Amino acid sequence: MPVEPNTGMQLPYKGEPGYEEAKAQFPELYAQEEQGMAEGGAPPEEMPGDEGPQEAMPEEDQMMQMAQSAPIPTKPFSVSAVKTLLKELNKALDAFSGQDMPDLELGMEMSGSKLDGPLPPEIYLTLMAISESLKMMGEGFSEKYSFNAEEILADADLRKVTAMLKKMSKDKKLIEAMQAPAPTEEMPTEQPSPPGFFNEDEQTLASNMG
Repeated sequence: MPVEPNTGMQLPYKGEPGYEEAKAQFPELYAQEEQGMAEGGAPPEEMPGDEGPQEAMPEEDQMMQMAQSAPIPTKPFSVSAVKTLLKELNKALDAFSGQDMPDLELGMEMSGSKLDGPLPPEIYLTLMAISESLKMMGEGFSEKYSFNAEEILADADLRKVTAMLKKMSKDKKLIEAMQAPAPTEEMPTEQPSPPGFFNEDEQTLASNMG
C-alpha cells in the first residue's frame, strides 16, 4: 500500500474512498506501487500464511474427534453386554466421584439384540477418561486395572472391562486416589479430566452425543 511520505499515513487502494484524490496528489507513489504489483508483488496484508498463530483446538472439538475414533467392532456388540457394562460403569462413576452422578444412558440405534456400529460416544469417552486417569496414578493401579478402550472390539472385551469396573468400584484405595485433589503444579498440556472425569461442560457435551 502506498505511504504518504510526509505523514507516513497509508494511502487508499483503488476502489477505496479517496483513491482518485490521493492518486492525483501522489502519482509517482501509485506508479511505483502499480509497477510492483505487475511484477508479482502483493500487499503485505494479503500475503498467504500470515494469519498469525493458530489457535488450539477447542475442547469440544477434541472430544468430538476422540468420540469419532471409537473402533468398529469385529462383530456387532450385543445390547445385553453393553447394558451390563453401562450398569457397572455408572456404579464406578458414583464410587469414584463420591456422589450420585447422572447415569450415562445407551443412546444409539439397535438392530434387534445388536448395536449398530461402535460404542456410543459418551460410553467410549468415559472409558477413555478412566483409562487415562489410571495411567497417571501410582500404587500399581494402572498395572492392576489397565485396559485400552480402543481394543474393545467384541462382547468378550466388553465383559472383561465390565468385570474390571466392578472390581474398581469396590477398591477403597483406588476410590481414595480418584477423589484426591489434582496436583497443583502447572501441566504443559491439558490432560483428561480426573474422575469424576467430565467437568460440567464435558459431561453436557458427552450427554448430547448420545
